[in-house]
Amino acid sequence: MTTQVSDHENAIDTNPERVRATLRIYHPELNPEEITSLMQVKPTMSWTKGDDAYGWTKRPGKKAPSGGWLLSSRQKVKSNNAIAHLDWLLDQLTGSASVLKRLQEQGFIVDVVVGWHATSWNTTPALTPEIMRRLANNHLPIWFDVYLYDEEN
Repeated sequence: MTTQVSDHENAIDTNPERVRATLRIYHPELNPEEITSLMQVKPTMSWTKGDDAYGWTKRPGKKAPSGGWLLSSRQKVKSNNAIAHLDWLLDQLTGSASVLKRLQEQGFIVDVVVGWHATSWNTTPALTPEIMRRLANNHLPIWFDVYLYDEEN
């Protein structure tokens, strides 16, 4: 189901062209069905180590070096506001803090990435104190994958 999310009050929005937030879980021995059962939410995509098709882009002739489980706001949130995407993602993780922490303790890579695409050299995503608190409560590091394009391309 796609959710229409309006820009949040008091949220800083520096006008990106496209945004998405993704929870990423990786481990060489990752079993997607087990992670789905633990998380109690269906992933956007998942794969096991050695699979031919993995990640957002197909890599002909390449095998997945690790198992992966991704939950993304892509196709779910109709907004270019990073806070809206993060809110949606964190709403999906209600009650998962102990699972996420346990996975990290077992050596799984668990993080959140915000994909940020903009046609301005003077743009940046921003986080609110509420989003930072929710990320911390879920033991989630966050990083930003920023793509800046000139307006002609």
